[in-house]
Amino acid sequence: MKKILKNKTHKRIKILFINPPQSANPKDKFTNHKLPLGFLYMAGVLEKNGFEVKILDCPLYYKFKRKINKDTIRIGLLPKQIKQEIQEFNPDIIGVSCSFTMYEADAFEVIDLIKTNFKDKLIVVGGAHSSANPKFVLRNKKIDLVVIGEGENTILEIAQKYNKNQKLTNIKGTALRTGNKIKINKPREYIQDLDSLKPAWHLIDMQSYFNHPDNSIATMRKNSVDIVSSRGCPGNCVFCSIHTVWGRKWRARTPKNVVDEIEFLCKKYGAKQFRFQDDNLTLNKKRILKICDEIIKRKLDIKWDTPNGVALWALDKEILSKMKKAGCYRVTFGVESGCKNTQKYIGKVINLDYINEMVNFCHKIGLWVCSTFIMGFPSETKEEIEQTRKFILSSKINFPFIYIAQPYQGTRMYEDFKQKGLIKDFAKLSNIKNTRYNTLYLKSKELNNILADTYKQFYFQKIKSYLNPFIFYSEFFSKIRSFEDLKYTLRMIKAVIFK
Repeated sequence: MKKILKNKTHKRIKILFINPPQSANPKDKFTNHKLPLGFLYMAGVLEKNGFEVKILDCPLYYKFKRKINKDTIRIGLLPKQIKQEIQEFNPDIIGVSCSFTMYEADAFEVIDLIKTNFKDKLIVVGGAHSSANPKFVLRNKKIDLVVIGEGENTILEIAQKYNKNQKLTNIKGTALRTGNKIKINKPREYIQDLDSLKPAWHLIDMQSYFNHPDNSIATMRKNSVDIVSSRGCPGNCVFCSIHTVWGRKWRARTPKNVVDEIEFLCKKYGAKQFRFQDDNLTLNKKRILKICDEIIKRKLDIKWDTPNGVALWALDKEILSKMKKAGCYRVTFGVESGCKNTQKYIGKVINLDYINEMVNFCHKIGLWVCSTFIMGFPSETKEEIEQTRKFILSSKINFPFIYIAQPYQGTRMYEDFKQKGLIKDFAKLSNIKNTRYNTLYLKSKELNNILADTYKQFYFQKIKSYLNPFIFYSEFFSKIRSFEDLKYTLRMIKAVIFK
């Protein structure tokens, strides 16, 4: 490993970040694609310190597709195109994203391509999947370093030491192979001053993201941008692995800093809608109210939503009202389960009556309501799943997002699946919408059928209930306060009918 940890000629180091082409089911209409915020933040720190950076977001080029097998296609730049990009930029360090377990094979294919054609490149891998189980990822011996957790300061130290011909074996927040052993270094301290971080927005072609099909799916306005205003989660949900990256302590940007970025993106790139990807946007009531007040004070004409969900236990009518006034048009509640036993297992006990109260209030003030639900935990019975189904089918939410529990590494649930003998091999094609894992009481096929049937019943009942003018108005047409609202509502009606 020594020869690739040395920079033979002292020069300005170049770093290339690659988001690999993404595997998908051929039946899926679009890919699940977001702006590469992680790369943008790391690039901002690297550029500030004199390094040259480029971002290659392969799935952005969604028109390129390759058939892998009957169940899988890869969406994004072709191998020859990736090779050409590397040749032209000629980076010293290549950072490859390996954020999700289901996309590990995609990352490994790119890594194989790099080492086959560019043996002298230093390959650094990061993301939630890599952070959750670096030893598992390092079974691929072509990887030089794995970044564990927050990446900005770690990738900076890697680049600085590589540039000075210094050893890379003891960098905090990394794992690497030394001989036949894997070394896990000490964790890196989390960044406390998030205001000091500036994404390198200029490194991506924003218009290409605006033109991507995903950018306008279920959004009120086009030119939608992802934004993160806080990191970390104090929760301990059994299915979540995000703590391996951000930790359990909540850290937040100041309201002014958040709205400064929003205003910059509006003026510089014509952004009109924002997707807050925070895990805990509303955790601090005073802060979220100040963010809303700042948006209102500056008279920013924007729309925004919370696709990652908001914590119900940190939410009230005052916050929802202010969010609506500041341009929020849709909220997502992280309910997860309608069964008390399952809620206890998850580590997220929620008052179902309070959920219904908040849903009714959202309808009253004109907010669309979505909610996430998860089924198929390792010891969850069919009767317990039925309780969640009943809650979904009887609820007044507009759109449910129902998932099947997946034993992702880095989660407590993974250990539970493993302990109960439910994991034999890594199911590469398994995902939250089409699982390949059995539970103690249900086969994977049964779970997939329950998921499909729940969606079918929900929308059938919803359409049927909308024949009642009072229900139709209170849950749907109550959202119409402008012509823009009307157009969006008609799109949502179409989406429900053709779901």
